[in-house]
Amino acid sequence: MTPGETLFDSLRLGRTLGLHLLEPFDRLRRAALGRKDLPPLWLRRHTGPLAEYDRAVSGTETWLDRLGLVVPGDLVIDLGCGAGSMAAALGRRIGGTGRYVGIDVHRPSIEWAARRFAGDARFRFETVGAASPYGWRQPAASRPVSLPVADGGAQFVLAKSLFTHLLEPAATAYLSETRRVLEPGRAALLSAFLFESGSRADRGLCSWFRHPEPGHPVRFRFRHRPQAAVAYERSRFVSLVEKAGLRVQWICPGFLPGNDRSPRGQDLLLLGH
Repeated sequence: MTPGETLFDSLRLGRTLGLHLLEPFDRLRRAALGRKDLPPLWLRRHTGPLAEYDRAVSGTETWLDRLGLVVPGDLVIDLGCGAGSMAAALGRRIGGTGRYVGIDVHRPSIEWAARRFAGDARFRFETVGAASPYGWRQPAASRPVSLPVADGGAQFVLAKSLFTHLLEPAATAYLSETRRVLEPGRAALLSAFLFESGSRADRGLCSWFRHPEPGHPVRFRFRHRPQAAVAYERSRFVSLVEKAGLRVQWICPGFLPGNDRSPRGQDLLLLGH
């Protein structure tokens, strides 16, 4: 681990400890708002303020319904599910005979979500043993991505805010597994930060995703913590999708920074066989 990575980890640990200290106050706030279903503050740290947490969930729900991606009886996979922010919404759509499988590398989030939904046999949460700064530290080659679902066994795959934290080897592995488990004729919905070289959005993006040098097809915000925020040149990401045996059915642009200091949203991609 480099000195920069060590410093980043120390700052991240300090932030987590601080959020743990604030948890009693956040618990009272959740109770006052009638939101006991929310994970504790330290598990919501990646989603930002409560309003952003709710907005991300409701925005995804809108697309699920608009595109008719989930129907009763489906088996759905929620990749990068965290503490299960989308679990209840997907549970309402799969009905009493459907099944939900939440996958994440962060064990504390998976354990909290499993406790929350312990009384509902439709829900299953598992930690995937893939190398990640948010989970296992072993080299990626020693821990390949393997989803606990049979070939073609899933009718829908969601990957909300997962590929924004994956470099190419991990992104390729998750796309290949998505292709393997997805039933032909059904779809996967994922989000990413995409850019087109030379465009106005690209110029704005370069001020946010500063590394490595301009012109590189895969960019990230922090030199010593690349997976904190990753952006792909659009054509590069589409090529990864196609090499995995999937195809892009449509892309809904979301990253339109212009002169903003931060991204407004993530691009959405609908994938199929």
